[in-house]
Amino acid sequence: MGENLTDTIRSAVRSAQADGSSAAIGAALASIRPEDLAVFFHASLSIAADVDPIGSGLPASPGAATGRIVLSADAALEAADAGQSVILVRSETSPDDVLGMQASRGIVTQRGGLVSHAAVVARGWGVPAVVGASEIHIEADTVTIGDHVLRAGDEITIDGSTGSIYLGSMETFGSEPPPELDALLAWADDVALGHVRVRANADTEADATRARELGAQGIGLCRTEHMFLAANRLPIMRRLILSSNPDTEAAALAELEVAQTSDFESVLEAMDSLPVTVRLLDPPLHEFLPDLLDLVACEARGELDEAGCIELAAVRRLHESNPMIGTRGVRLGVVRSGLYEMQVRALCAAAANLFERGLRPHVEIMIPLVVDAEELRIARSWVTGVLDEIGHPELASNVVTVGAMIETPRAALTAGALAEHADFFSFGTNDLTQMTFAFSRDDVEAKLLPAYQALGILPANPFAELDQEGVGALIHIACEQARLAKPTIKLGACGEHTGHPASADFLVRQGVDSVSCSPFRVPMARLAIAQALLACGRASLDSVEFRVDRQTADDAPRPEPTGVPTGDAGPIDEAVVLHVLRIRGFATADGLAASLGAHPAELLDRLVDEGLVRYIEPRQMYGLLPDGKARQEALLDSLADDAIRARLGETYEQFLVLNDEFKALCTTWQMRGDQPNDHADADYDRACVEQLEQLSAQVQPVIDDLARAMPRMGRYGPRLSTASTNVANGDPKQFTGVMCESFHDVWMELHEDLIVLQRIDRTAEGSF
Repeated sequence: MGENLTDTIRSAVRSAQADGSSAAIGAALASIRPEDLAVFFHASLSIAADVDPIGSGLPASPGAATGRIVLSADAALEAADAGQSVILVRSETSPDDVLGMQASRGIVTQRGGLVSHAAVVARGWGVPAVVGASEIHIEADTVTIGDHVLRAGDEITIDGSTGSIYLGSMETFGSEPPPELDALLAWADDVALGHVRVRANADTEADATRARELGAQGIGLCRTEHMFLAANRLPIMRRLILSSNPDTEAAALAELEVAQTSDFESVLEAMDSLPVTVRLLDPPLHEFLPDLLDLVACEARGELDEAGCIELAAVRRLHESNPMIGTRGVRLGVVRSGLYEMQVRALCAAAANLFERGLRPHVEIMIPLVVDAEELRIARSWVTGVLDEIGHPELASNVVTVGAMIETPRAALTAGALAEHADFFSFGTNDLTQMTFAFSRDDVEAKLLPAYQALGILPANPFAELDQEGVGALIHIACEQARLAKPTIKLGACGEHTGHPASADFLVRQGVDSVSCSPFRVPMARLAIAQALLACGRASLDSVEFRVDRQTADDAPRPEPTGVPTGDAGPIDEAVVLHVLRIRGFATADGLAASLGAHPAELLDRLVDEGLVRYIEPRQMYGLLPDGKARQEALLDSLADDAIRARLGETYEQFLVLNDEFKALCTTWQMRGDQPNDHADADYDRACVEQLEQLSAQVQPVIDDLARAMPRMGRYGPRLSTASTNVANGDPKQFTGVMCESFHDVWMELHEDLIVLQRIDRTAEGSF
């Protein structure tokens, strides 16, 4: 299908470009089904006609994967660290399994539906998944699928697009999207401009970066609970939950605040200048503790120590018969004083750090599971109280917006009253569907819904395609009441329905301002939203200024290769490698090669073995450990003695003048007045690019002077020149993009390099 779709897209776009009319572009947009684009973003399975699956479930996350069976998150992490490809097979997944899911090539669960924990997380990461495979039986280290009895370590292949499970290893392939797809989606964005933003559900820097690469215009749902599940976060969260006195609880909250600040900063930086909606803690607290049945079993076997007994008592105390409609969401803030305030302080600290670095974070805070206007008023007061207490001019309570997640029928029906205390609403269509139907989404999709669909009771799975008669009616009422109560309120949707074309069409007709879906569904959503806007009349082809010339496939200038500039980096020894890791924070192999001129693999391996540097496998990045930071500080004088520092200082003042100009230019590029620059005005952007080229030329003599004092500095010149050329040739990401060797990346690295070498206190200097 990939080849046929490529031909169709190429033909449609080239025909529209040749014609140049809005009608021709509209025809091109209408000629492609959004759901078909999935073939370009997920691996497919090449299967001979006589190969039958050994089992099946629900197609929860598209793509195909082969790997060895593992039956626990710990086993998945251990095998992945050993370089093995694995498929995680579980009865169901919980937040405890997140790291194992991330390490797996594919996921299979016995229970759960299309909006179960496994499905939502897998789609967010682009990991193939089959859920609700009820014929699977898991016992000890064996997995029975139909007539086949498999053990941990046996190979299987899954197809998350069809829900099929196959025995053994099978060949997978992917289809590269044609260049013309970028043009098609740019036209879709032209249609949506000023009407509907397509955002992404993203919880980490990696998710946010990937979403932005795929065209997301912000984050519509950042789920903070996933930040607490990392190996260095979960123990702190458990100490908070298990605390028996105020001092212990306060200490745990303080530790979590530091951790959350770092997490928020990385996500906001990846989405610099674009809106990020952060949902405060939502799941019930018992999800951060061990499973009740597992603890009870250990107790029965006499295997629980004192700490285990304390955990069991806490899990029993927190256990609820139906936790999805129990103590979660805003209710946690009511019964656990200080929890939401801690998250808001961390978010403010993260944003303030970015403002000081010249970036433009755009923060929206969302309160989950509200059911009453007074409840939302109180929750909003927690948020605004922290904002007013901090008093940061860029983060005042009249700047940061506060909204509510509409995911209960009562919230939808009382939206008018809720709107008095909200700047925005976001419909959580997954939970709203579950609560409206009284369906347990983790149970009914594999067992009940197939029978209902076969009998014609339900025309479609309501967790895959939005139920317009029931759930849709609630959304319609909520939109109507909210706009009557507050005409300026922003309305969005952040459930997985937003990536489904018919569901997106319905939401657009209700007047939503944004939709948010998993990163890998963003391209499909961009096209679906454009088609829906044109179909319902919210946008018309005659009123859209399409950027045909910028998108011409054959004639548009292409960025020059963004490879590493050549040049003498000087000796690459322990001191310079540790120094570069300090000034960059984290670096990939390519990033180190850009800074050093080569990737010192053997030296890095030694530094990792010595405990000075850590290698983060999931992100393929290196970073300094505490001992590495101490070692770097001890070696700093070997890189720059007092004489070299004096020579650098002579030129540094010239750099600071240009630094002020560059910071102002970054703001001009990212913002137009008090609104984010949507880059729709080609003349405005062209003027910014011309200023960047002038600045690039002005800084070259400064870098030459620095290189006379320290030859390694000479590498910054060609790196900045390359980034400037890439921007001029049509790659806007190379202006202020993050961790992509953009002009901003290189400039910030140069500034940090000079500060560290001269032992300058950045805070005292004030040169953020």
